Amino acid sequence: MPNLRDLVELVVRDLSVAIESRPSITYSGPDGQGHVEILVEDGSGMGVGFTVDPTASRADILYEMAYRIPDAYVELYAVGLPLVPGTERPATPRVVADTAVWEDPGERAAWSCPVGDYRQAHAGEREGD
Repeated sequence: MPNLRDLVELVVRDLSVAIESRPSITYSGPDGQGHVEILVEDGSGMGVGFTVDPTASRADILYEMAYRIPDAYVELYAVGLPLVPGTERPATPRVVADTAVWEDPGERAAWSCPVGDYRQAHAGEREGD
């Protein structure tokens, strides 16, 4: 079973490019269906929660987190998905070949990077400008 804390950290690391604050993350469960609740809270105690199935594949859990945690960031910090480098388009999460990735949703999307590697991919893109 994947370590949920490590997977959450990959997503939070990518989202922390846009803001300085880091939320507190708490875990509870499993519930009656075996799901774990993840609660994302800001410094004021305001929180947004969601559940994941810890028995799912690593890629599927990471996809769910990459889909849900940015929603929490929108609610808590008024920022969300990481931006596709060089654009104002938000990247979207997707599972490709058993890997959760951020990708450009544009028609001629050529950019993508694994969830957790956004900071490195973004820096590489900036150096290539």
